[in-house]
Amino acid sequence: MRKPFTEVTARTQANRLRALAARALPAWGLADASLRLLNHGYNTTFRVEVPDGRRFALRVNVIPTKTEAHLLAEVAWLAALSAETDLTVPTPQRTRDGEWAARVPSPDHGRDLPVVLFSWLDGRNLGAKPSIRRLHTVGRAMARLHEHAATWRPPAGAELPLFDDVLTDLPNRLGGHPALDAEASAVLTAAYARAQELQDQAFAADEIIPLHADLHGGNLKWHRGRLSVFDFDDAGLGVPALDLAIAVYYLRDDAAAEDALKAGYAGVRPLPRVSPDVFEGMVAGRNLLLVDDLIEQPNAELRAMIPAYVANSVRRLRGWLETGRYRRDVPGGRD
Repeated sequence: MRKPFTEVTARTQANRLRALAARALPAWGLADASLRLLNHGYNTTFRVEVPDGRRFALRVNVIPTKTEAHLLAEVAWLAALSAETDLTVPTPQRTRDGEWAARVPSPDHGRDLPVVLFSWLDGRNLGAKPSIRRLHTVGRAMARLHEHAATWRPPAGAELPLFDDVLTDLPNRLGGHPALDAEASAVLTAAYARAQELQDQAFAADEIIPLHADLHGGNLKWHRGRLSVFDFDDAGLGVPALDLAIAVYYLRDDAAAEDALKAGYAGVRPLPRVSPDVFEGMVAGRNLLLVDDLIEQPNAELRAMIPAYVANSVRRLRGWLETGRYRRDVPGGRD
């Protein structure tokens, strides 16, 4: 008997999704291409290698909350960025039928999974500790994204979700979930209430534009002096300060890195005007979102992270509630 998807190893999960991805390749006329796993996480991505030397990135969208309208808006924005700016981003590839995605039945998920194909980006990921010079470039790229986003409009049928809630478009699981004990639920619930109060202030005071909403070293590449920005899967509508706060979350406790990111941004576009308290609330909000998302993940490797990640997050968020400053390097809070 075939085991449920959530009960098999990460390797078996990836192999099942590889078979599904192979069934999608003919939609682009790539039936003879090979697939190499790049990442099996919240979604699963493969490198596509064609006998004629061409390469692409293929993503299988596993997360059920990704709507058709959201997917269309993501690829439409990427297509516009490719055509209208000098930013290096993955260009979405239409199927032979002119669609932006192929849909393949998945017995593991009980529904069709959308599969999208993008142009290949050369280079290495920036990783967790990019250089100051490269972070300055990241800040400039974020500002360029915001400049384009301020005037871009999605086509008919496309719609990005509004991220006015700290948990974006996810259900709030922080108040009661099998992965959370009473202490964790209490801290997370209090942190969510405070973070939401602060984020509401930001949203009331600034423009709402499309955001990448996941700019960190794992979604950025560097090749021959040029930066590439990819993985727009989490794109949504929000205030510019939210994009900065999300990026800062991954740099937190490295003041020089944060300063470089903000300086790069300010060299292209004025920094968003938010109070330190509001900004800290949005940095902390990123931690809350990641906890809320992680505790419901079907991915085997991600599920194994839950106990330690929740414990560390509770320490960090309690510290933020007590001091007003979100830190990752709290005692006992190392990942």
